[in-house]
Amino acid sequence: MVLILILALLFLYIVWQRWELSRFGVTCYEVCSPKLKKEACAAVIADLHGFFYGKENKRLLEQVKKIEPQVILIPGDLLVSKYPDTYEKALKTLQELVKIAPVYYSYGNHESRLRDSKRINHPPFMKYLKRAEDLGVQIMETESREISLGENQVILSALELELDYYEKGEIPPMKDAYMKKHLKLHKEELFQILLAHNPAYAENYAKWGADVTFCGHNHGGLIRIPGIGSLISPQLTLFPKYDAGKFQIGDRCVIVSRGLGTHTFHVRIFNRAELLQIKFLPQ
Repeated sequence: MVLILILALLFLYIVWQRWELSRFGVTCYEVCSPKLKKEACAAVIADLHGFFYGKENKRLLEQVKKIEPQVILIPGDLLVSKYPDTYEKALKTLQELVKIAPVYYSYGNHESRLRDSKRINHPPFMKYLKRAEDLGVQIMETESREISLGENQVILSALELELDYYEKGEIPPMKDAYMKKHLKLHKEELFQILLAHNPAYAENYAKWGADVTFCGHNHGGLIRIPGIGSLISPQLTLFPKYDAGKFQIGDRCVIVSRGLGTHTFHVRIFNRAELLQIKFLPQ
């Protein structure tokens, strides 16, 4: 009898997880600043990892269209480094996203890993980047650009961290001078957006001068305990502080997406995948 109960619970868990991994929500955040002159909107897609929601990602694309974004921001991990089939899925999604709004795509640890010419999947990744650029995707490494966000002119920056910052089971400290060494602030009077995949360094991003930073990586902490928060990150750190949501750091904020896909650990318990809708408002 006990065995039957255990098997029944296991079956229900598997069914529940298969259902949960096929769903996502849309989470809306407001970002206010006196540097913004007009209202604007962006969609943020993090950690898609080659997932499709419906045929050719139809359900996800429909939701992005409903948001009516002026820009689409991707703070990394659109694919899974060891599975080239996810590169093709990512390209199919990018092909449709560029028809909706300008797409700005920075690197996560999966993309950074593939930049190493010794990696077996380096050649197909380089072809992937070329094809993405041919589609009109703006791929950003560690750099800053002045872009239009609706009727606002803003600075969009991207930060690609070295892979040492993604070591399993630990969070290596970031030196205070690291950000200024790798990224210089330009036109401080303009609103500053930063794409930085790893949220563990949220305070460094805010201290550097990003008015808002968009991160992913933690997948919402895989398992979320109601009233407590995330249990473990994909980096295998317990109770990650910056797991998901909007974090106010002084007069700046960091927004961490729960992500849209999974890899290796295909688990989402009380932690539904999400597409972010960001409303930028003048203050």
